[in-house]
Amino acid sequence: MNQESKPTTKDLLSEMREQTKWLKFLALPALKKSAEESFSTKEQKRIYELSDGKNSTNDIAKRLMDEGLKVSHMTVYNYWKRWFAVGLVVPSKRSGRFEKIIELEDLNLSKS
Repeated sequence: MNQESKPTTKDLLSEMREQTKWLKFLALPALKKSAEESFSTKEQKRIYELSDGKNSTNDIAKRLMDEGLKVSHMTVYNYWKRWFAVGLVVPSKRSGRFEKIIELEDLNLSKS
């Protein structure tokens, strides 16, 4: 009786990487459409770009104010809630903060 060899950890990791590559490829059109619908203003795009998991709502609001865009910390928070609901941001390791899942450049979306 010929017994099949069990896959090694290296084999499993290789397979997972291959599957991840294809999942990203398949998800990209839907992700781009969602981003295009969610980021219609310069303000929204800048908030998203600054959502790195480290910046707080206050940090982002202050940074945009310095750039001449009047945005409150509650506006940032409200966008985060909306974007989390559609999968464009994920909770950060730092409590109460969110992190973008992709760069706008990777979706060929202009930052301005």
